[in-house]
Amino acid sequence: MKIILRYIAVLLFLISFQLNSQRNEIGFLFGGSNYIGDVGPTTYIDPISHGTYSYGILYRNNFSDRFSVRTQISISDIESSDLNSNSPEYRKLRGKSFENSIQEVTVGIDFNFIEFDIQDDKFQFSPYISTGLSYFRYDGIHYPLGQTIAQSYGKSSDFALPITVGIKSKLLKTFVFGIEITARHTFTENLDGSYPTFENTEIYSEKRFGSGLSQDWIVFSGLTLTYVFGNYECKCQ
Repeated sequence: MKIILRYIAVLLFLISFQLNSQRNEIGFLFGGSNYIGDVGPTTYIDPISHGTYSYGILYRNNFSDRFSVRTQISISDIESSDLNSNSPEYRKLRGKSFENSIQEVTVGIDFNFIEFDIQDDKFQFSPYISTGLSYFRYDGIHYPLGQTIAQSYGKSSDFALPITVGIKSKLLKTFVFGIEITARHTFTENLDGSYPTFENTEIYSEKRFGSGLSQDWIVFSGLTLTYVFGNYECKCQ
């Protein structure tokens, strides 16, 4: 949580220098997240079936009609179970499950396929893509097979590469609405506890498992809504 508060302070500091800019957006994102790894189903986009959620704060500085610098913080809960009906059969026999809470900071670049001038009051829309770098912290828990007592398998932090595809439109005069999907390739294999470092090995310990051929992924699917602010030039004719 401390890193989230520090990020908010830095973000507010940077925005204070951009108040005279004509191309600012600030708002929120909300949706669901699913994980892809060594536990449970291998469905790539599945934000609903596990009941997980993600939410956060989003800021853009649009330095042209095509490009914008994007920063955001988000909090996500992910979970999965081998006993899910969509899991491969060998995983159902294994019966592992986990939950994880993730706090993330992302900095990146958005590219609009169609010119998107937020200073123009008329209706606009554009597909867009985004990429950058994410730093996240996580705190996962595991339920040993046949037990109901949760066991923490480690608190840690790492980086991820996000790739976002979406479409956005300008609503009314000062709001931008978007729908997007972000796939984050993390640099860890332990979001699911497959490489555990248990805090109390006297209570429970477990060997590493999983293929080790690919690191864990997190996929976000959801909505964004941002408010356009700053001093604007009049495009009067």
